[in-house]
This record gives sequence, C-alpha cells and structure tokens, in this order.
Amino acid sequence: MERQYPAHPVPADLVPAAPTAAELALLAQLDAWFAAHRDEFIADLIDWVTYPSVSDDTQAAPGAPFGPDVAAVFERVLARAAELGFQTETHDGYAISVLGDPPSGAEEIGLASHLDVVPAGENWTIAPYEAFYRDGFVLGRGASDNKGPALVDLYLLRAFRDLGINLQHRLRVIYGGAEEVGMADLEHYAAHYPVPRLSIISDGGFPVNFAQKGNLIATIDFAAGPQLRGLKAGVAVNAVPATAGLVLAGLDPVTVLAATDRLPADLRSRLSVTAATGGTHLLVRGQSGHAAFPENTLNAITLLARALADSGLLDDPADQAAAVFLAQVLDTPWGDGTGTAIADDETGRLTQNGGIIAPYGDGLRLHIDIRYPVAADHETLLSALTRAASGVGGQVQTVRHAFPVYIERESPLVSLLQSTFNTFAEVDSVPFSMGGGTHARVLPNSITFGPGFGRDRVPVVNGVRTDSRPDFIPPENGFPHGPDEFVSIDNLWRGFRIYAITLIRLDKWLQHG
Repeated sequence: MERQYPAHPVPADLVPAAPTAAELALLAQLDAWFAAHRDEFIADLIDWVTYPSVSDDTQAAPGAPFGPDVAAVFERVLARAAELGFQTETHDGYAISVLGDPPSGAEEIGLASHLDVVPAGENWTIAPYEAFYRDGFVLGRGASDNKGPALVDLYLLRAFRDLGINLQHRLRVIYGGAEEVGMADLEHYAAHYPVPRLSIISDGGFPVNFAQKGNLIATIDFAAGPQLRGLKAGVAVNAVPATAGLVLAGLDPVTVLAATDRLPADLRSRLSVTAATGGTHLLVRGQSGHAAFPENTLNAITLLARALADSGLLDDPADQAAAVFLAQVLDTPWGDGTGTAIADDETGRLTQNGGIIAPYGDGLRLHIDIRYPVAADHETLLSALTRAASGVGGQVQTVRHAFPVYIERESPLVSLLQSTFNTFAEVDSVPFSMGGGTHARVLPNSITFGPGFGRDRVPVVNGVRTDSRPDFIPPENGFPHGPDEFVSIDNLWRGFRIYAITLIRLDKWLQHG
C-alpha cells in the first residue's frame, strides 16, 4: 500500500513549548463537557460491549460479510449516531461511517477504529458480554479493544458540535468489522470509498506509533497418532490459548497422576486430572493474552505438549513425535523453537504464537501468528517454519501476510503528534514501535496514535498514574484479548482531551500544505 503523508513543515507557532491560553481555555470547556456527559458515555459503552461482535465470515449474508453479530453492532451504533443527529453511511456491511458537521471544505480527517472483538475465551471471573461499570472501569470483552476508544471518536464529534469547534476539514469516524481477523473491512473501504486526507487510527496507545511489525499467519499440518488426533484448543490465532485438554483413552486417573508426578512442579501445578468416559481427561491452564504481547502469558498448548512429551503417557510413536514437535515449535514465544528468532533496534523481537490447534485429516493443524521486525523477511521465516516442520512431515501454508508499517520518526506528522502529546500530557516520551497490528496497515495515509496509555509506556500523565486497574479481578487478568478485559473511563477521558487538541492542530497544519 502506498503511503503519502503530508511532508510540509510544521509551523513553530502550531507546536509551542507550552499550551496557549486559547488551548487551555478550550481544554476547560472540553473537560466540563465530558464531565456532564460521563454517565451517558458509560451507558453507551456498556451497551456496545454487550454485543458479542465476533467477526465470522462463515455466517456471511448479503450486506453482512462478517456475520450477524458484527451486523448487529453496526446497526446499533448507526442508530445511536442517528439519535445524536449525525449523518451516517454504510459501506456494504464491511464498515460504517459517522460524519461530523460539514465545514466549507470537502477534505476530511478520519478517526478509524473497529467494533469487532476476539472470542471471549476462558478463565473469566465475570460474564464477558454482561458489561458493567465499577470503581471507574467498564469490564467486558471489547471494552478496551476497541469499543471504548471507538466511542471516544463518536463523542469527539458531539463535543465539537456542542462547543462550536469548527474545522476546515470534516471529521469522519470509520468503524470496521473485521480488524481482528485480517482487516478485510477497511481494505474494502479503501478500495471503494473516499479515503480521508489523513486518519488517526484510534486503536493503540500513546504516544505515536511509528512502526508495526509484519504479520504472518500460517498453518502447519502434521501427523499424529490416535491419542493426539482429538486435540483441540484455542479460540483465535492472535490470542494466547488459556486452556488445552485431551482425553487419554484407556488410561485411568491413577496412572496419569503417577506419570505426571515426574514433571516439574510449576508445570504440575497447572494440570488437572479427572475421570472421563473411556479414559482420563488431562487439562492444562495457561494464561491468555494478546499474541503480539506475550510477556506474562503462558500458552496452554505448549504446556500440554510438554506434559505429554515428558510424562511417558503416549505409547504410540506418532503421538510422541507430535507432542515433542509441538513442545519444540512452541518452546518460547520468540521463535526459538522454529529458528525464526530475530530482532532489530527499531521494532524489537519477533513474537510467535500457536493460537489454535485442531484435528485435520489424520493429524493436527496448528495455527501460528508471527509478528516479525522490520529487518526480517517473511519468505525467510516461511523457509524456517518449513525446515522445522520437515522432521514430522509437516506442511506449512500461508493464510495471510501483512508487511510492516514504518513512518519516519522525524517526519512532520510524527513530530506534530508527538510534540502535542508530550505538551498536554506533561511527559517526555518518544515514538514507539509495536507488534500489534492496526488498520494503519490497510488504510492509506493513516497513523496509530492513542487513545490508550498501555503497557507501561506512559504510566503517568499530568502527574496522575494511568496504570490503575480493578482490584476485584485476578492480577493476571484484564488485558486485551484476555479474560476480564477492562477499560478506565478516566483514561478514555484523558485520550479524548488530547485527541481534541490534536485534531485542531492537524486541521491547521493541513491547511498549510
């Protein structure tokens, strides 16, 4: 995809070292407006999160290419925008738009995000789609990824209209419905509908995201014996599996427990053994999370493979070979087991997640999500996967691939956004790269910028910590793509106010080019 970002300089008076008096006065108005609408914002977010909007093209229908659940949340959001008096557009069921009040000019600034979510998965302590508000947080699948940020975009349109903030560019909020499963949503939009002159992707964290790793989704088909052929685990290739289990036919619980006693204590602590019809059920509990951020996660497929490979429970040589292969391939989330490990200074280490495994033919199919640094080449990675799979006769296939995103750190656009964020957050942060992928991969002239403060990059804003979390969920829960997902309303408000100033500055800068 060709990227054509504005290259003209940013006037010095547009990015002063401190907020201007006019900007401070406007922030006071914005803060008062958000406070007056806070309860309504929370109610809207709870409403949106109750929709289990998992994209599923196997249930596609005319006008609903991603299935009925995405279509339902689109319908609800369109209705809410219409209730608020905004013009809306539908884009063949792939995406929807909400338009700000038109200025005199025809060019647009976009705010793009998504309303689809990953499947709920396991290990929740709350009902994933019975969203609720407590202690400053909204909890439920999609609260932070990405319905909270998506709602910020709509409320910006409201605030600008209510406060009489007039721009020379029209604001267009674009909501996709398949960001989590390949981004065909905004690929379709970009191919068939007008693309804004510049868009902010509101599906990330502050400060400015200047680079995203490439993304390679692949499958490995390999042989297995009679025991492992029934193995099925994982809910999404881009989520670390929380649990993995298997019925060991013909084995009683006493035998299985005796065999697992030889395993390391930390692995044994994650196993549960129960009687099952015709055998014994062996279950492993890992720790789920986003595939692009595997720190503090534990892949349950990996743990189960290790337990089976090292316990001596598998008599069939094909089963044993399959378990050893799985344990090796998924040995670390950094690609060490497949020979794909690589890193660079700009984008860090490659990550590799075995997200789904399921029966396939006479064996198994493993779905792998690789996020690779800018310095790597996806063809080389495929060759390494093929070599790793050859020992068990495995076949590797590419499901989809996205090249890395890279925007020059010193470009005028990055500099404007970074300076604005640092000034109004009262921090001294720098642009960052990440393994997570956003619609910046497919929407021309777009850049990911907030509205979150995630993963310890900006733990303090305006002297206040942004890393608070609910004290009523387990410490390992609460992350995007994991159980007990939550979002801080105060953090969304902080993102809202920074976005407002940023849009005003972007509007002025684009008038110079």
